Parts: sequence; structure tokens; C-alpha cells
Amino acid sequence: MNSDLFSIDYFKQALRLQIEKNSDAFTPVQAMNSYYHTVVSAIIQDRINKNFELIRRIRNLESAYKAVKTEIVQQQQ
Repeated sequence: MNSDLFSIDYFKQALRLQIEKNSDAFTPVQAMNSYYHTVVSAIIQDRINKNFELIRRIRNLESAYKAVKTEIVQQQQ
């Protein structure tokens, strides 16, 4: 498995893309929330037997979410 697939950088890029794609319908935070909840739901339903991998994905998503949200707040100030 590609270790970069669910890295923090992967999730940051995905969050930014989600914001860009939905800029006409959602605020940046709303777009991020939508993506975040979709990914978490998919991870929970995924039949991964490796608990460590699941925890790593969620931690990376959380770190990416916080980093991108901080960027957005700074840009809005």
C-alpha cells in the first residue's frame, strides 16, 4: 500500500480541492466538514482489519483538517 495515500499532505490537498470544488455552494469550513464526515464514515465502514492503519488515517485527517482550517482563518483576518 502506498504510505502517502492517507498522509497528512494527501488529506490537506483533498480538503483544499473540496473547498475549491464547492466554493459556489459552501463556505470553506462547510466544504471541509462535508469532506471530513464523508471520509470518516467511509473509514468506519471500511473492513480494515488493521486497527493501527485506521487510527493513522483518522489522525492524519484530523491534522490536515486543523492545518487547513488555520490557514483559512488566517486568510479571512
